[in-house]
Amino acid sequence: MFKYYLEIVKPKIVIGNLILVIGSFLFASRLFNFDIFLFVYTILGGSLVIASACVCNNVIDRDIDQKMKRTSDRVLSKNLISCQSALIFSIVLGILGIVILGLLVNYLSMFISIFGFFVYVFLYTWIYKRKSIYSTFIGSFSGSTPSMIGYVAISNKIDLCSILLFIILIFWQMSHFYSIAIFRKIDYKNANIPIFSVVKGVMTTKKHIFFYILAFTCFSSLLTFLGYLSYIFLFLFSIINFYWLFLSYCSLKKKYCSINSYQLFFCSIVVIVIFNFLISIDRYFEFILIE
Repeated sequence: MFKYYLEIVKPKIVIGNLILVIGSFLFASRLFNFDIFLFVYTILGGSLVIASACVCNNVIDRDIDQKMKRTSDRVLSKNLISCQSALIFSIVLGILGIVILGLLVNYLSMFISIFGFFVYVFLYTWIYKRKSIYSTFIGSFSGSTPSMIGYVAISNKIDLCSILLFIILIFWQMSHFYSIAIFRKIDYKNANIPIFSVVKGVMTTKKHIFFYILAFTCFSSLLTFLGYLSYIFLFLFSIINFYWLFLSYCSLKKKYCSINSYQLFFCSIVVIVIFNFLISIDRYFEFILIE
């Protein structure tokens, strides 16, 4: 039974979001001060709220999941646990996460986590996913909150840097999820989900991916030009960014038809992991420059 509850929290998604929390927390620690206890509380509280949202997503989407090949074996799709039990589990996780963030981190991180939960569960999953081709854009606002949570856990304020991180993550998510929308197109079509690739077509979606990657590259560069990160970060990160952009460009050309959406998807994961790693260790680049 334990493995069923573990599955519905979507561990991979929780871990992926925690990478954003950790990266932005360590980045903000460069500007302010690192606190190990605050670090642990932020990770714990953030992961519980994210897990709670994932459980709610599973409950709401159980009918859709039954129609999609990759999700038909999910716990709630096969009725291995009841929706009532899942919802109670979600509520407990959510309350614990909110309390930890509010009492042990700060109220701002708590409110941002509530905002992210609301957008993901109610706006994206419950309302727009089944009705609008722009549901992915709405959902990206939720997916960008982990970076803000990690940053404001240290700074306790919303400033230009935190807003820039939020925008950067929106562009990354759009390109990331549009890649998924292409290679999972048949699944979404079978479930009657009006995702962008189904309604507008694969080529139009690929064009959007290219421009989102371009915007991601430009806005992430602003972290250096505005003085938040070093030029070593800019140089190293530009290498992987331009490679990702090159792959996207090639996917638009017939003679490079071997470049597929799954490669773009995989590259997007590598990009975001490297991004958070580099912003985490950027303080050490300063010592290299000084020496």
